[in-house]
Amino acid sequence: MPPVANMVPRDAFAKRSPRLTEPHLAEAQHIAAMGSCEIDIRTRDVVCSPEMVRIFGWDDGRVPDFAQLRNAIHPDDRRTVETWLADAHAARQSPTECSFRILRGHEVRTLLGRARVKLSDGLKVIGTVQDITEYALARRASEENALLRRGMFENATWGIFQTTADGHYLSANPALARLYGYDSPQQMLLDLTDIGRQLYVAPGRREEFARLMKENGTVSGFESQVHRRDGTIIWISECCREVRTSDGRLLFYEGTVEEITSRKHVEAELRAAKEQAEEASRAKSAFLNTMSHELRTPLNAVLGFTEVLRDEMFGPLGNTRYNDYVRDIHKSGTHLLDIINDILDLTKIESGQLSLNEQAVDAGEIVESCEKLMADAAREKKIAIELTLPAQSIALSADGRRLKQIVLNLLSNAIKFSPEGSRVALSLSCGDDATCAFIVADRGIGMTASDIGKALKPFQQVDSSLSRRFEGTGLGLTLTNALVALHGGTLAIDSKPGKGTTVIVRLPAARVVSA
Repeated sequence: MPPVANMVPRDAFAKRSPRLTEPHLAEAQHIAAMGSCEIDIRTRDVVCSPEMVRIFGWDDGRVPDFAQLRNAIHPDDRRTVETWLADAHAARQSPTECSFRILRGHEVRTLLGRARVKLSDGLKVIGTVQDITEYALARRASEENALLRRGMFENATWGIFQTTADGHYLSANPALARLYGYDSPQQMLLDLTDIGRQLYVAPGRREEFARLMKENGTVSGFESQVHRRDGTIIWISECCREVRTSDGRLLFYEGTVEEITSRKHVEAELRAAKEQAEEASRAKSAFLNTMSHELRTPLNAVLGFTEVLRDEMFGPLGNTRYNDYVRDIHKSGTHLLDIINDILDLTKIESGQLSLNEQAVDAGEIVESCEKLMADAAREKKIAIELTLPAQSIALSADGRRLKQIVLNLLSNAIKFSPEGSRVALSLSCGDDATCAFIVADRGIGMTASDIGKALKPFQQVDSSLSRRFEGTGLGLTLTNALVALHGGTLAIDSKPGKGTTVIVRLPAARVVSA
């Protein structure tokens, strides 16, 4: 009990605190957007505060009456207001509350009214009205958003969840319950109480999920096998994020689940098909490699004996027709050996067994030697080879034999597919970007854009009839392109049907030793 001297009489506060003046009360009402009024039930007289006049949009100089007050209320809400005032009259001293709308010009405002009956001076209702239009709009928008979110949550076709960090469900939508084989989310939340132990097939999968969440705050495309309620196993993909408070405290995880079982089955089938195709390709390469070696051995003997006969090393053959036959045999055998060698090279490239024997080579000498080797074939068709070389020699770091093979293949094709009496251009140049270019251009049959794609595939020719008109297996461009790629270069073809073809092989600047 404090000393009497320290006790302050209650009325002392009233003496020290001045009462709020009318201007102060008016200012307070304006700040709160709250007006006040008094209605005499018997006389229908109305007394309003300045703030209520402002809220209703009346002229300051005009004293509103009961009819004006009633007409300001939205027609759809007038019965509500009348019921409210009647309730206030019935409740006597107990205040009542009502929300209603008013018409202010072309604007609709929402008000919150509070009222009670005043009995000390006749029968009057005293009340307040507060403009809550913005609050009502915000609340309505919030309720609509909540309804929209609830609708999306309940009706979504993908699973939606909230879980604790340690693996307990807080909420789930019907789609997720159905996905896991449950009749309702409530049943799922009751039965599935430990996600890591009950849901995931692989042990430690939930721990991996939690680790990624901790490191990144989100998880996207997290694929796992999970148990359904009936014991079957399905594949799912999860996307999830952390939900935290403003001060960074973790509340829960929330995310979505999509079943991807069908996709995983398709992926497995494609993977198996790819492995089978790769195995078949390896078997094909091994077969071609073996058969090519088996064919080349006796073929070399055939070519050797035909050379002996052709050169008449042990005396004349007698009839000159035999000499023609021997030359034909040797020519066909040589062609067959070239085909076998191309197949061997291609199988080695496909299996990654072909390596380059790199050394410094003179690009100009390679081009000149190719022109000389193809001179006889060009003369037979009366085709002129136009050779263009740079004034300064170009030294390359490359496999000379394979580089020669590239140029010979291109020059041979140009001569093969060019009409008699035409020209074939063979040139070598070094560009401003220091790349080295081998260019072979002809005026032959040409190709369409789609034909070029076919020509670069093994064992294909643009037109099946060409295999009858021109000898070849369709390996030339495929092998050439592969050899160019091994050198880190590019092969580009520009061709038009009936106009001819230009092939440009570019080797990177890193291959140029000096130019």
